Order: sequence, then structure tokens, then C-alpha cells
Amino acid sequence: MNTPARLSLLALPAIGLLLGGCQVNRDVYDELRNGYNALKSRNVELTDENSALRQSLDDLRRSQASGSSAAEEAMSLNARLRSDNQSLISRLLELENRLQGLSLQPVAIALDSQTDAALRALAEQFPGLLSFDSARGMLRFTSDVTFASGSFELTEAGRRAVREFGRVLKNTPAADQYEIAVVGHTDTQAVTMRDARRFKDNAELSAFRAISVRNDLVAAGMDAHNVEFAGFGETRPAVPNSATGNTPQNRRVEVYLFKKSYQGLTAAPVASRAGAPSTPRAAGTTGATGGTTPGSPVGAPAAPAGSDIEILK
Repeated sequence: MNTPARLSLLALPAIGLLLGGCQVNRDVYDELRNGYNALKSRNVELTDENSALRQSLDDLRRSQASGSSAAEEAMSLNARLRSDNQSLISRLLELENRLQGLSLQPVAIALDSQTDAALRALAEQFPGLLSFDSARGMLRFTSDVTFASGSFELTEAGRRAVREFGRVLKNTPAADQYEIAVVGHTDTQAVTMRDARRFKDNAELSAFRAISVRNDLVAAGMDAHNVEFAGFGETRPAVPNSATGNTPQNRRVEVYLFKKSYQGLTAAPVASRAGAPSTPRAAGTTGATGGTTPGSPVGAPAAPAGSDIEILK
């Protein structure tokens, strides 16, 4: 019990005794009466102050609890942001590693699921000759199996794989949305100049190999205006070349699929000259992706059978 209340209770008996006894001095009575009233008033004030202090204490406790909750929520949010930031950093590093691993090739796209599945099945059908990179939309032909050494002519196994590839693209409805770029590559071994392989350099050899693949794709039903070709020779190796230059991984023909962009007219096939193979004229160029196609050096190789290129004499 607080002090004012105790004083109030003690004052009551004293007043009772004074009132119940003999005649009490009026001044003493009034003094005690006034003291009692003052104590009673003070008791009310202290009670109100006590209630206010209790209310303040309750408010402080609630504020503290709210502050703790807010602090916990802020800490949780900070932890989530740190986790998200770490995830973004990991993704960035992954993308940087993927970009560093990409060679400079025509820009490809992620393929639709139908075409992707068809090309996966094709690569499984020709193990050791074909490989498929789904992330880059690229099919790779191993040159040592697709061509004889130093030659641009397709082997029987190579022709079967190339024409089956053409049929897959022709018979897969979703694949109609794509154009393709055929890109030839070699290692750094020098071209041997002899009758069977009279190429000036590896750029010519790689270009003619790309042309051979292109021609068989067209023979398999691909529209000629949807197929471009290029030959980069040894300039874009997939792996570092060995000291001798003999590096099978770099001898390859890669075919990239990407969205059709050509909206112009398509030319009718050029008529063949009497007694000559169907070889419309062109020299010194390839498709839009770059590379070189043989022009007219003395002793240049004959164009691949059925080629759209005529070697100018």
C-alpha cells in the first residue's frame, strides 16, 4: 500500500477518537480535518500518477516489442537480399564463363523443343560423326569422318549424315522457322599442293567443305536461299593447335540454326551450259557470315558436284 493511503487510514481513527470523546478543541479538529482532506486529495493524485506511469510502461514495452519485431524483419530482409545478391553473382560468373568458352561464330538461338529433340536424335544416330550443342543451336560434323584427308568431297558416311540432317530439317515442321549457316574450319597443318588436293590454303579447303555440306543439304530438300556458308580455315580453332598442327578437334564443319531474316525475292536456278555441270557463276565470296571461297588461281580445284559456284578460268 502506498504512503498516502496509509496516512489516510491512520488519520481516520484519530478523528474518530476526537469526535467520540469529550469536547475537542475546534481548531484541532479543523486542522485534522484539513490534513485528512489534503492526504485524500494527494492519494488521488498519486493514484492517477501511478496509472499514468503504468500506461507509459506498457507503451514502452509494446514499443520495445514492436522495435524488436521490426529489427528481426529487417535482419530477415537483409539476409534474403544477401542471398539474392550471391545468387546473381553466381549467375553472372556462370554467364561470363559461358561467354569466354564461346568461339566467335554466327549468332545462334535456343531452338524450339521439337527441333531440339529431332537434332538430339540425329546426333545419337551418328555417334563419332555428329555432335549437337543445344545451347548454341549448333550441329558439328567431324571432318576426319565426313571428308577424306585434304579433300572437300564427302565420304559415304558423311553424305548419309548430311542428307539425313537435311531431311530432318525438311520434315520437322517447327524447323521451317530457321535459316542455317554452314561454317568450315581446319587445323594449322599446311595444305599439300598435289593433283588430288590443289588448294592454295586452308581457307579454300574449309570453304569448299562448307560448300559440299551446303550442296547436299539443298539436295536433301533445304531451300537454297535459307543456307549460307563460310570458310575460316585455321583462324578460329576450337582448341589450341598442337605443335605439329595436327589437331583433329579443329578439323570440323559446324552448322548453326537461327531465325529466318531474309524477306526478299528468291532467284530461279541458273540453267547449265551445254555439256557442263550445273555451276552458276560466283567467285571470291561466301555467304553472309564471312570466310573465303576460292576464286580463280591457276590449278584451282574443281567446284563440288552440283555446286552453285563456278571456278573462273
